[in-house]
Amino acid sequence: MSFVETVREAGILGAGGAGFPAHVKYRRRADIIIINGAECEPLSSKDETILRNRAADIVLGAAALRDELGAEEVVLAVKETRARELAALYGGVKVHPLAETYPAGDEALLVYDVSGRRVPAAGVPPDVGVVVSNAETVLNVARATRGKRAETTWLAVAGAVAEPFVAEAPLGATASFLLEEAGGATAPDYVVFDGGPMMGEEIDAEQYGVKLTTGVIMVLPKGHPVVVRARLPLQHVRTVAGSACTQCRDCTELCPRYLLGYDVTPHLSMRRFFTWGEEAEPSFFANAAGCTGCGLCELYACPMAISPRRVQNHLRGRLRDAEKAEGLGQVHADRPGRNVPASRLKKRIDVAAYDRPAPSRNLRTEPRCVIINVTQPYAPTPTILVKEGDRVDVGQKIAAPGAGDDFGVPVYASVAGRVATADAKRVVIDRTQAA
Repeated sequence: MSFVETVREAGILGAGGAGFPAHVKYRRRADIIIINGAECEPLSSKDETILRNRAADIVLGAAALRDELGAEEVVLAVKETRARELAALYGGVKVHPLAETYPAGDEALLVYDVSGRRVPAAGVPPDVGVVVSNAETVLNVARATRGKRAETTWLAVAGAVAEPFVAEAPLGATASFLLEEAGGATAPDYVVFDGGPMMGEEIDAEQYGVKLTTGVIMVLPKGHPVVVRARLPLQHVRTVAGSACTQCRDCTELCPRYLLGYDVTPHLSMRRFFTWGEEAEPSFFANAAGCTGCGLCELYACPMAISPRRVQNHLRGRLRDAEKAEGLGQVHADRPGRNVPASRLKKRIDVAAYDRPAPSRNLRTEPRCVIINVTQPYAPTPTILVKEGDRVDVGQKIAAPGAGDDFGVPVYASVAGRVATADAKRVVIDRTQAA
């Protein structure tokens, strides 16, 4: 079995958030491999923990990628406050210190800051000879070379919880189980997110099973500004924008992609959306294509407390590949001075009080059941290989890509038990009925 086939059969998706299938990324040659350990979301410390505790495996995974892709250089990109410590653990791997700014882990920004190259507006890093992989993805690659499948995910539990922590959890462990592991919420009324305060999405803790892309399960009080903003209906955003957006351009002038020369102009998206809304042709919003949804425009830049990110995300979803903006402008001369310090961002969005140490530890108990999401961001609906009532073992294949699907990867059971539910979206395994 080839290296690419080994990675695919292991069920590896990019663990940085987007969930791009790793085997597809590794089909192309590259002269630089960047291990992304920037971890830009406030309150997340998963990557930092992995880099400290699994250095030998990550070096092994990086070496395997270097040999497969024919790379001349492997670079570990981390925040500058961690660089010296990690350099001592990663002999033979160049450690590149990144400024303590948000969003340092954005792929396009990372490629430029490390290599000086810019990814084409409608392209990907391999187009400029670079492959970027999250630290956990590289760890999973090392495990795949030893025959281990992707049955677990590393994550942090943070925010308004009694005991923040980082742990390796079975795929599909529920957010409510992890909240119990953290000693429960410290707020009487709270909301749970998959992700951090900038890009996270509200979830139902009882029904949500963690994915390979889950980096942090975050808890915030129900009345927290981040929660209130996230719950605004899109139509409300449009109505408010029509009267409150002053076209000050602050959202655009602080946009990390705009500063790097991409045609991302949220202030224009706001004006066009509240003027024409759904009646406009999707191509009229091509300037939203390069937006990564980092949230700076919404939670940091906008003086009127409206939501450019929500609008950008909505418009981007309407675009087809042929309608996306192409070409690059000049890197903005003021880019270094406009990068947003992470410490200032935490204060601005009122999460500094939750920025507490999250020690690495093993889970104290095992989940009673797991809810494994079998859908994947870039792949068609998979073929489900189990049915309700089946007994499954750890590592058993429960879903597989359909015929002609080059992007999907297999999905494996993370616990032994009986299948309680099996449909096109999820497989629920009850561990208490393992016999």
